[in-house]
Amino acid sequence: MRPEAQAIVDECKDFVRAMERVERSLGTMGTTLSKEEREEVLRDVLAFVQSPEVTAPYTREIARELIGQLSAAGTYADYRGSTDYIQ
Repeated sequence: MRPEAQAIVDECKDFVRAMERVERSLGTMGTTLSKEEREEVLRDVLAFVQSPEVTAPYTREIARELIGQLSAAGTYADYRGSTDYIQ
């Protein structure tokens, strides 16, 4: 594979690894943070997504959707990674 192509593959792998870390963090926040703290976390993250630091509109939209879906993990203490709620 040419280096340019490998660089794309590597970026995608980094993205997937980052999403795994996010899912783990959001999945445990239901047992480690109060309801108010969870709400504050999500408000701060969504405010960042809307900030001038995130300039790509596609990135903003996808990030909001992913964070919204994954935040369901923080709502349930027994979340086990099910994607049944995604239709």
